[in-house]
Amino acid sequence: MSKMITLKEAELTDIVVLHSCTRNCLGKKGNSAGCCTMGNRDYIIGPIPDAKAFLKRYKKSVDSKATYQDVFIDYDEGSQLFSHLSTWQNKNNFPALRVKTEDPSNPCQFLDEDNLCSVHKIRSNTCSNYSCDYVKEILEKLSL
Repeated sequence: MSKMITLKEAELTDIVVLHSCTRNCLGKKGNSAGCCTMGNRDYIIGPIPDAKAFLKRYKKSVDSKATYQDVFIDYDEGSQLFSHLSTWQNKNNFPALRVKTEDPSNPCQFLDEDNLCSVHKIRSNTCSNYSCDYVKEILEKLSL
């Protein structure tokens, strides 16, 4: 006789989110980490309202010498870097997480080579609270 496995709602949610975000982002098979990459969209990873708290966690667990400018882009810099994108011209979208400007897909600097978040356990509230419409729809169908 097989054992019945019971999962808490939070555990099931985490499994669904991890699978969707790393293998089926936005419902596109093989796509991953869309919310962590600007790509060719008018998109910003911000605002980060808990910037000071996130920086403190980051300094404590990853890089004690990190500065605000190492982790975030403020309005003055962002509006110049991406002057062609209207999202980056709105002061209310800042501070934003720094993206890799040398990479044309402009991924979040914390996205590793496997498209996983290298700071997942300490990530900002903006990231931990984010759910794309695709994930929301799946969770709704599961009644979570």
